[in-house]
Amino acid sequence: MAFLRTRSKEIINQDIFNITENTVVIGRNKECHITLEHNGVSREHARISLEPNGFCLEDLKSRNGTFVNGVQLTEKTLLHEGDVVRFCDLEFVFYAGAPSHAPAHEFDNAGADINLVKEMKDEESQTFEIKSKITLTGKKPVLTSANASIKLQAMIDIGRNLGADVHHVLPQLVHNLLTIFSQADCAYILLNDDQTNRLELKAFQYRNSENQESFRISRTILEKVASSKAAILSDDVANDSRFDISESIVNYNISSIMAAPIMDYNNSEVLGVVQVDSRSSGSRFTYEDLDLLVSVAYQVAVSYQNAKLHEIAINERILEREMNIANTVQRGLLPLARPVIENYGFFDFYQPAKYLGGDYYDYILLPDGRLVFTLGDVSGKGAAASLLMAKLSAEVRSGLIIEKTFGDTVKRLNRVFSEPRWDNRFITFFFGVLNPKINEIVFHNAGHIPPILVSPDGTVEMLGESIIGLPLGIMEDTEYPESSFVIKTGQKLIIISDGITDAMNANGKYFTLDGVLNYLRKATNVKTEEFGKNLMAAVHSFSGRESQTDDQSVVIVGKDS
Repeated sequence: MAFLRTRSKEIINQDIFNITENTVVIGRNKECHITLEHNGVSREHARISLEPNGFCLEDLKSRNGTFVNGVQLTEKTLLHEGDVVRFCDLEFVFYAGAPSHAPAHEFDNAGADINLVKEMKDEESQTFEIKSKITLTGKKPVLTSANASIKLQAMIDIGRNLGADVHHVLPQLVHNLLTIFSQADCAYILLNDDQTNRLELKAFQYRNSENQESFRISRTILEKVASSKAAILSDDVANDSRFDISESIVNYNISSIMAAPIMDYNNSEVLGVVQVDSRSSGSRFTYEDLDLLVSVAYQVAVSYQNAKLHEIAINERILEREMNIANTVQRGLLPLARPVIENYGFFDFYQPAKYLGGDYYDYILLPDGRLVFTLGDVSGKGAAASLLMAKLSAEVRSGLIIEKTFGDTVKRLNRVFSEPRWDNRFITFFFGVLNPKINEIVFHNAGHIPPILVSPDGTVEMLGESIIGLPLGIMEDTEYPESSFVIKTGQKLIIISDGITDAMNANGKYFTLDGVLNYLRKATNVKTEEFGKNLMAAVHSFSGRESQTDDQSVVIVGKDS
């Protein structure tokens, strides 16, 4: 007989699900052999069947899948002792035996049960005599032929955990340790906490539940193992004369103890310590056992680091997906289409350096037919800049409603972003208004690159250089004078962010403002949209495949006829 032991006790009250027949169907249907009342579980979710080589698990085309040790099943799979089986968020541990065959308890990373393991006082732990020692710096230990078969089985059992997530790895590893070391009564895994730089108990398991109150661990020994990068063995604790001053150790019947450091891939940093104890049974560990524990510790390290890397990879994929969504949302704040105004053409381009950017542009058609066109560049990049960009987008539109003049609108924006809550960030900002009825453009410039006017004959002029105000958010009472000009047929007004001038090639050279002006002087007299595409083609041809370090934005307003 086999059985499943519940790990999701906060969801399922029943602890043991016996597998008493050769075929057992698991699902939400009341007629299933094992009924799981959970909305995510399919009516007939999975099946466990007894095959000649053991119990096998297969998914019955369930909606949410069946997983073993974190891997989704695609075919019938042989179950091994201690495998973690998951249906949705319901987790079970598989045992091929009667319920008494399983350890009395299983523990994850934290909780009240871990508090049962008490630390020895320093004066108690220092009485341990190190009978054997293996230093792990240098080459890895050689597996002795006497324990070759045991070592191989240990590596196979522990190796099955490679690739599983961290949450599942550690409890399964301590279970494997008790299987490997038959004389052990308790196994512990402690890992170094990156924040506290202290060994913290992450998982343990005891063989006999009646002795759970007697288990103690010695922090001094653990830290000695970690600092020396050496595995230690005390093979006769009770009869060691130096334990006389520590009656509690004798009372707890500790007969033998082993501990080995868990090293990183480079064998230079201690990730944690693995320890096993022999208690009242009187069984002692040998040097070969210590050699075996060292070998197991290497596999623990590989398993743990692989699991951490797997977890990091998953988190990175989740973050990438979320950033892609955020990028889509941010682009939704930009205009959906370019304006359509008789005799005029428009071009715009937006490319953040990362998923999220701090550049912003907009077109706002006013009731009287005038068109507001803007371009802003928030200091910095990434999520913080993108949030401020969203705020700017909203404030521009509300300012146009609240304020009487365009100049007052820009001054209001400056007051809003001068508030201390924005962490001293500032925004360079261009605010222009096109009146197509009289072909006039008026604009205000808050610290932005001056707009560039290009004529059909190749004449290039930077406008309003003498009236540029401070960027938004620098000084609350800054004035922003108005400048205006009449745009003629064939002329184009180009507004760019510094991501264009700072476009960098493989040699580390920048496109620069002079590079932009030189290109514009040679630009052909074409319609505005084609003109803009040609400009960006020139920028991208210069930078090639080199990754850009700043957001790139362009807005062009041209009088095409």
